[in-house]
Amino acid sequence: MKKIFMLIGVTALFISGCNNQSSPREDDSVNNQSIPAEEVLADVVHSSEKSIAEANMQNTEGESIGTVRFYEKDKAVLVEAFFENGIPHGFHGFHIHETGLCDPQAADGPFTTAGEHYNPDNSVHGSHAGDMPSLYGLEDGSAYLLTALDRFSPQQLANESRAVIVHSDANNFANIPDRYTSELSNKSGPDEETLKTGDSGDRIACGVTKISN
Repeated sequence: MKKIFMLIGVTALFISGCNNQSSPREDDSVNNQSIPAEEVLADVVHSSEKSIAEANMQNTEGESIGTVRFYEKDKAVLVEAFFENGIPHGFHGFHIHETGLCDPQAADGPFTTAGEHYNPDNSVHGSHAGDMPSLYGLEDGSAYLLTALDRFSPQQLANESRAVIVHSDANNFANIPDRYTSELSNKSGPDEETLKTGDSGDRIACGVTKISN
Protein backbone atom coordinates (compact mmCIF):
# COMPACT_ATOMS: atom_id res chain seq x y z
CA MET A 1 0.00 0.00 0.00
CA LYS A 2 1.33 3.43 -0.88
CA LYS A 3 2.19 5.50 2.15
CA ILE A 4 2.89 9.17 2.67
CA PHE A 5 4.84 10.82 5.43
CA MET A 6 3.02 13.41 7.47
CA LEU A 7 4.91 16.65 8.05
CA ILE A 8 5.16 18.23 11.47
CA GLY A 9 2.54 20.81 10.52
CA VAL A 10 -0.03 18.03 10.23
CA THR A 11 1.09 15.87 13.11
CA ALA A 12 0.95 18.91 15.38
CA LEU A 13 -2.81 18.45 15.47
CA PHE A 14 -2.31 15.08 17.08
CA ILE A 15 0.61 16.08 19.29
CA SER A 16 -1.33 18.98 20.83
CA GLY A 17 -3.72 16.51 22.39
CA CYS A 18 -0.93 14.48 23.97
CA ASN A 19 0.60 14.85 27.40
CA ASN A 20 2.90 17.86 27.47
CA GLN A 21 5.38 15.81 29.49
CA SER A 22 6.04 13.40 26.61
CA SER A 23 9.72 12.70 26.12
CA PRO A 24 11.51 13.85 22.93
CA ARG A 25 11.83 10.20 21.91
CA GLU A 26 8.06 9.73 22.11
CA ASP A 27 7.43 12.92 20.11
CA ASP A 28 9.87 11.81 17.42
CA SER A 29 8.04 8.52 17.02
CA VAL A 30 4.81 10.40 16.32
CA ASN A 31 6.40 12.83 13.87
CA ASN A 32 8.14 10.14 11.85
CA GLN A 33 5.39 7.56 11.57
CA SER A 34 4.02 6.78 8.12
CA ILE A 35 0.27 6.88 7.53
CA PRO A 36 -1.60 5.38 4.56
CA ALA A 37 -2.90 8.03 2.18
CA GLU A 38 -6.40 6.57 2.47
CA GLU A 39 -6.40 7.28 6.23
CA VAL A 40 -5.35 10.88 5.68
CA LEU A 41 -8.23 11.39 3.27
CA ALA A 42 -10.68 9.78 5.69
CA ASP A 43 -9.77 12.41 8.31
CA VAL A 44 -10.85 15.17 5.94
CA VAL A 45 -13.63 13.62 3.87
CA HIS A 46 -16.07 11.52 5.88
CA SER A 47 -16.63 8.04 4.48
CA SER A 48 -20.34 8.84 4.15
CA GLU A 49 -19.57 11.59 1.66
CA LYS A 50 -19.23 10.48 -1.94
CA SER A 51 -17.21 12.26 -4.59
CA ILE A 52 -19.34 14.14 -7.11
CA ALA A 53 -16.89 14.13 -10.01
CA GLU A 54 -13.73 12.22 -10.85
CA ALA A 55 -11.13 11.75 -13.57
CA ASN A 56 -9.28 8.53 -14.30
CA MET A 57 -5.77 9.60 -15.27
CA GLN A 58 -3.76 8.02 -18.08
CA ASN A 59 -0.19 8.56 -19.25
CA THR A 60 1.00 9.12 -22.81
CA GLU A 61 1.02 5.35 -23.36
CA GLY A 62 -2.68 5.15 -22.53
CA GLU A 63 -2.03 3.37 -19.22
CA SER A 64 -4.09 4.15 -16.12
CA ILE A 65 -1.87 5.68 -13.43
CA GLY A 66 -4.19 7.35 -10.94
CA THR A 67 -7.44 9.07 -10.07
CA VAL A 68 -8.49 12.63 -9.23
CA ARG A 69 -11.71 13.03 -7.24
CA PHE A 70 -13.74 16.13 -6.41
CA TYR A 71 -15.83 16.47 -3.24
CA GLU A 72 -18.17 19.22 -2.09
CA LYS A 73 -17.26 20.43 1.39
CA ASP A 74 -19.12 23.42 2.85
CA LYS A 75 -18.40 26.30 0.42
CA ALA A 76 -15.30 24.72 -1.07
CA VAL A 77 -14.32 21.87 -3.36
CA LEU A 78 -11.92 19.25 -2.02
CA VAL A 79 -9.62 17.90 -4.72
CA GLU A 80 -7.94 14.56 -4.03
CA ALA A 81 -5.30 13.32 -6.47
CA PHE A 82 -3.71 9.90 -5.97
CA PHE A 83 -1.22 8.43 -8.44
CA GLU A 84 0.21 4.94 -8.01
CA ASN A 85 3.01 5.67 -10.48
CA GLY A 86 3.96 7.64 -13.58
CA ILE A 87 4.78 11.01 -11.98
CA PRO A 88 8.48 11.95 -12.27
CA HIS A 89 10.23 13.16 -9.13
CA GLY A 90 9.60 16.85 -8.42
CA PHE A 91 6.88 19.46 -8.90
CA HIS A 92 4.50 19.47 -11.86
CA GLY A 93 1.90 21.87 -13.21
CA PHE A 94 -1.57 20.52 -12.35
CA HIS A 95 -4.57 22.09 -14.06
CA ILE A 96 -8.13 21.67 -15.27
CA HIS A 97 -8.37 22.20 -19.04
CA GLU A 98 -11.39 23.31 -21.02
CA THR A 99 -12.08 20.25 -23.19
CA GLY A 100 -12.78 16.74 -21.92
CA LEU A 101 -10.80 14.92 -24.59
CA CYS A 102 -7.57 13.06 -23.78
CA ASP A 103 -5.85 11.76 -26.90
CA PRO A 104 -2.26 10.60 -26.24
CA GLN A 105 -1.70 10.32 -30.01
CA ALA A 106 -2.89 13.83 -30.91
CA ALA A 107 -1.12 15.34 -33.92
CA ASP A 108 0.01 18.44 -32.01
CA GLY A 109 1.33 16.43 -29.06
CA PRO A 110 -0.09 14.20 -26.31
CA PHE A 111 -3.34 15.50 -24.82
CA THR A 112 -3.32 18.79 -26.73
CA THR A 113 -6.93 17.86 -27.52
CA ALA A 114 -7.78 19.05 -23.98
CA GLY A 115 -7.37 22.65 -25.14
CA GLU A 116 -6.25 25.50 -22.89
CA HIS A 117 -6.85 26.04 -19.19
CA TYR A 118 -10.43 26.14 -17.94
CA ASN A 119 -10.81 29.93 -17.78
CA PRO A 120 -14.42 31.13 -18.03
CA ASP A 121 -13.49 34.57 -16.62
CA ASN A 122 -10.73 35.20 -19.18
CA SER A 123 -8.21 35.95 -16.43
CA VAL A 124 -4.41 35.63 -16.65
CA HIS A 125 -2.50 32.53 -15.59
CA GLY A 126 -2.31 32.08 -11.85
CA SER A 127 -5.93 33.17 -11.57
CA HIS A 128 -7.52 30.75 -14.04
CA ALA A 129 -10.41 28.76 -12.61
CA GLY A 130 -8.45 25.68 -13.69
CA ASP A 131 -5.23 26.60 -11.86
CA MET A 132 -4.55 24.18 -8.99
CA PRO A 133 -1.61 23.75 -6.61
CA SER A 134 1.36 21.92 -8.09
CA LEU A 135 1.56 18.14 -7.85
CA TYR A 136 4.70 16.68 -6.27
CA GLY A 137 6.01 13.36 -7.54
CA LEU A 138 7.91 11.13 -5.10
CA GLU A 139 11.02 9.17 -6.05
CA ASP A 140 8.97 6.01 -6.64
CA GLY A 141 6.72 7.79 -9.17
CA SER A 142 3.70 8.08 -6.89
CA ALA A 143 2.00 11.35 -5.94
CA TYR A 144 -0.70 12.47 -3.53
CA LEU A 145 -2.41 15.84 -3.20
CA LEU A 146 -5.36 17.03 -1.14
CA THR A 147 -6.40 20.67 -1.46
CA ALA A 148 -9.45 22.92 -1.10
CA LEU A 149 -10.48 25.33 -3.88
CA ASP A 150 -13.39 27.69 -4.55
CA ARG A 151 -13.02 28.61 -8.23
CA PHE A 152 -15.37 25.94 -9.57
CA SER A 153 -17.88 23.35 -8.38
CA PRO A 154 -17.75 19.55 -8.77
CA GLN A 155 -21.05 19.77 -10.64
CA GLN A 156 -19.45 21.99 -13.28
CA LEU A 157 -16.75 19.41 -13.92
CA ALA A 158 -19.19 16.50 -13.97
CA ASN A 159 -21.72 18.15 -16.26
CA GLU A 160 -19.39 20.07 -18.59
CA SER A 161 -16.75 17.36 -19.18
CA ARG A 162 -13.40 19.02 -18.58
CA ALA A 163 -9.92 17.48 -18.45
CA VAL A 164 -7.38 17.23 -15.63
CA ILE A 165 -3.81 17.61 -16.90
CA VAL A 166 -0.42 16.91 -15.29
CA HIS A 167 2.49 18.71 -16.96
CA SER A 168 6.12 17.67 -17.28
CA ASP A 169 7.57 20.72 -15.51
CA ALA A 170 6.95 22.91 -12.49
CA ASN A 171 4.40 25.72 -12.67
CA ASN A 172 5.67 29.24 -11.98
CA PHE A 173 2.09 30.63 -11.94
CA ALA A 174 3.39 33.49 -14.13
CA ASN A 175 5.24 34.95 -11.16
CA ILE A 176 8.04 36.54 -13.18
CA PRO A 177 9.53 39.70 -11.59
CA ASP A 178 9.74 42.80 -13.79
CA ARG A 179 13.54 42.71 -13.57
CA TYR A 180 13.49 39.78 -16.02
CA THR A 181 12.98 40.44 -19.72
CA SER A 182 11.58 37.83 -22.12
CA GLU A 183 13.52 37.12 -25.30
CA LEU A 184 10.20 36.46 -27.04
CA SER A 185 8.47 39.75 -26.27
CA ASN A 186 11.41 41.99 -25.28
CA LYS A 187 9.29 43.16 -22.36
CA SER A 188 9.80 42.77 -18.64
CA GLY A 189 7.78 40.31 -16.59
CA PRO A 190 5.90 37.24 -17.90
CA ASP A 191 5.50 36.90 -21.66
CA GLU A 192 2.45 35.58 -23.49
CA GLU A 193 3.59 31.95 -23.32
CA THR A 194 4.17 32.13 -19.57
CA LEU A 195 0.75 33.69 -19.06
CA LYS A 196 -0.85 30.66 -20.73
CA THR A 197 0.53 27.78 -18.68
CA GLY A 198 3.20 29.06 -16.30
CA ASP A 199 5.91 27.34 -18.38
CA SER A 200 4.72 23.94 -17.17
CA GLY A 201 5.94 22.10 -20.26
CA ASP A 202 4.44 19.10 -22.02
CA ARG A 203 1.35 17.19 -20.93
CA ILE A 204 2.25 13.84 -19.38
CA ALA A 205 -1.09 12.71 -17.94
CA CYS A 206 -4.74 13.42 -18.68
CA GLY A 207 -8.16 12.44 -17.40
CA VAL A 208 -11.69 13.43 -18.45
CA THR A 209 -13.95 14.61 -15.62
CA LYS A 210 -17.22 12.74 -15.24
CA ILE A 211 -19.95 12.06 -12.71
CA SER A 212 -18.75 9.65 -10.02
CA ASN A 213 -20.40 6.23 -10.05
